[in-house]
Amino acid sequence: MFELTKLLGALLMPLSLILLAGLLGLLLLFTRRWRWGRNLLMVTLAAFYLLAWEPFAARLLEPLEEQYAPLLEPREQLAEEAVDEIVVLGHGHRLDPRLPITAQANADGVTRVLEGVRLQRLFPEAGLTLTGGAVRGDTPNSAVIYRLLEALQVDVGPVARLDHPRNTAEEAAAVAERRAEQDEAGTLILVTEASHMPRAMALFRGQGLDPVPAPTGHRVRAHEPGAAHHPGHALRPSSHAVRMSERAFHEYLGILWARLRGWTGEAAVRPVPADAGRRSDWCACRRHRAGSSPAHRRGWPGKCLRRLQRGRR
Repeated sequence: MFELTKLLGALLMPLSLILLAGLLGLLLLFTRRWRWGRNLLMVTLAAFYLLAWEPFAARLLEPLEEQYAPLLEPREQLAEEAVDEIVVLGHGHRLDPRLPITAQANADGVTRVLEGVRLQRLFPEAGLTLTGGAVRGDTPNSAVIYRLLEALQVDVGPVARLDHPRNTAEEAAAVAERRAEQDEAGTLILVTEASHMPRAMALFRGQGLDPVPAPTGHRVRAHEPGAAHHPGHALRPSSHAVRMSERAFHEYLGILWARLRGWTGEAAVRPVPADAGRRSDWCACRRHRAGSSPAHRRGWPGKCLRRLQRGRR
């Protein structure tokens, strides 16, 4: 199933679909349906330009990245939380002994672990957990990231590694199992890319967890105040925009697949009523009084909706 999902995901990426449509249009040019082929080629060219146009790619990616705010002042934002674990989700890598370890780990994975280290320095009592198994080859991604920390001589205290999960769903299940075994009840901080965070949060909540999101690696950024704009920048296509579009499609497909598989647990979450803070069967914590996520771990009377729901199943 893992290999099948990877294959289907690659085929459903926009560049793959555009390439297949372009080949079909090219073949139709040599048949009596040549007008269809011509029109199809024109559509594929227009679609490719849109995907490679940064304003359009930003429109695709921005709803994902803006869903969760970054932790700019973690100590202030989490002043009432007892943070006991910081989980950094894995990314890819490509081992090459000719290169330094900084070049073998993917850039996005390095960004994630840097954010995890930053947060761990602010919450030294929290443990750092690296996740990520071996997708290609025999070396887990968590081992590669751990070697990177060792090479940089970064002291973050004891580091736990989950070497078997190969995707986000397996990572969420592994973290939930580990926390249940160790009976950890503190606040969990989840670190991943901003575009990946909505899917990761849905999968973790589907496992009965409610981590604090710490998104990083934002691709859609505001223009620097006072910075000059290139006159042709707004119209020219770019490979960077193509990667942004691909990332957005990847995440939307991943969210859809997780919901179809029932991994997000969204069906078990009821909307928060207006009188939630005054009812004994609802969590009356700070987050629920504000009308936000109905899966917060703490509140009246020491339990929240997620735990109450698990008891009713």
